[in-house]
Amino acid sequence: MAGVMDGLGEAGSRNPVYDLLQNQILSMELLPQEMISENALSAQLNVGRPLVRDALAQLAEEGYIVVYPQRGTEVSLLDTRRIKQAVHAHMVLEQAVIREICSQGLLESQFGQLEEVLKLQKEKDSKSDTIELLALEQQFHYLLSLFCGKSYIWNMFRTLDCDLLRVDYLRYSTFNYQVYMNSLTNWENTQVEERLLLDNIRRKESEAATLIWTNHFSTVFRNVDALRGIYPQYFAREG
Repeated sequence: MAGVMDGLGEAGSRNPVYDLLQNQILSMELLPQEMISENALSAQLNVGRPLVRDALAQLAEEGYIVVYPQRGTEVSLLDTRRIKQAVHAHMVLEQAVIREICSQGLLESQFGQLEEVLKLQKEKDSKSDTIELLALEQQFHYLLSLFCGKSYIWNMFRTLDCDLLRVDYLRYSTFNYQVYMNSLTNWENTQVEERLLLDNIRRKESEAATLIWTNHFSTVFRNVDALRGIYPQYFAREG
């Protein structure tokens, strides 16, 4: 099973234990503050402890787990401050990417790759695996950075996005319904935003394109307070 960030940037994981645990944490199969045992994982997955140890080390570096001496390893709580920083980093860096792309333009083959991701997204609906939805959304973002020579920023996002990705998972799994008959689900709204973004990039309308992405991340940020109210046990205390 591939991880959500698998293949994005140069620091992609080739450790299947990492991919499995990352997906379980992102999908809340492993809940915040749930304990993780290196020995138990090694026996359960029938893999060597060095492979498990490497996976846990990478997950700790990226913020998914916390290691407490004499106590053990547990899944980290969602940190609102870290989510704010991740949203800010994405807004600043991805807006710069979009402006550069609008200035220099894209090759038709590159538009084709982005269109293929949108096609795959269109085949998904609210009943799809939310991890698949997250992976497709990340792939779209990553390709834009790759096409303007800024793919290295995704190595930074790896150590910043663990809470933001979990919030996105909760957002899609919790709010993915139609409020009214003619309204869009949360996932459908993301698809519309990405289609509008790509159309404005093709027309080199940088202001409209960056505004779309600003609104996208502003919506994500607004959802944090609502999700904190629904799932207070998943979030670290503020202050």
